[in-house]
Amino acid sequence: MTAAQIPKLLFLHGFLQNGKVFSEKSSGIRKLLKKANIQCDYIDGPVLLEKKDLPFVMDEDKWQATVDAQLNRAWFYHSEISHELDISEGIKTVVDHIKANGPYDGIVGFSQGAALSTVITNKITELVPGHPEFKVSVIISGYSFTEQDPSKPEGELRITEKYQDSFTPATNMKTKIIFIYGAADQAVPNVRSKYLKAIYENALGDIDQVKAYEHPGGHMVPNKKDIIRPIVEEITKSLQA
Repeated sequence: MTAAQIPKLLFLHGFLQNGKVFSEKSSGIRKLLKKANIQCDYIDGPVLLEKKDLPFVMDEDKWQATVDAQLNRAWFYHSEISHELDISEGIKTVVDHIKANGPYDGIVGFSQGAALSTVITNKITELVPGHPEFKVSVIISGYSFTEQDPSKPEGELRITEKYQDSFTPATNMKTKIIFIYGAADQAVPNVRSKYLKAIYENALGDIDQVKAYEHPGGHMVPNKKDIIRPIVEEITKSLQA
């Protein structure tokens, strides 16, 4: 197999991570993919966070350790108000990387990186003209940008208007969508991942095109072989299609 034929996946880390740490955190999946001769590329988010940008309290020593480890990175600034989110810088960083290093056969995102991966999956042929649809998109602890639906009873959500198009997949999309989420995830409760999954199920209508894997852990990438083997098999099968 030549270098041009080796399947390539792009990995997007989560909030307060970087590519190197995401590579370590996803080492179980990454090593199995490498055995299958699949290239895994990890890149850094463009946002350099300051302590005031955190949506939670962190003591000074821990924050300094985070900065020293170069983990104060993100794809976009956090906001509880979905329509205030601005993902343009994150999108540009990924698009520029794909233009310079692609094409890619698929994308893998965790948490904030999964939200961004979702948008890029839906819009890749527009964002990078001439780039084909991804064969596979892996959404780990993923979520969409939601708000209260004013036309429905209290508690019912919709994608915020600003991002409705971004989170709407084309009904003829061929990408295999794989969702992974934790039963005990407190940072992104899995109800949010399931909400996003339902968008794809409703749009695509093909039960084999959207797969979901729940693991017993929290906000993390699972690494136990019994959990990740079927996931990697599904990714590999998608790349061979």
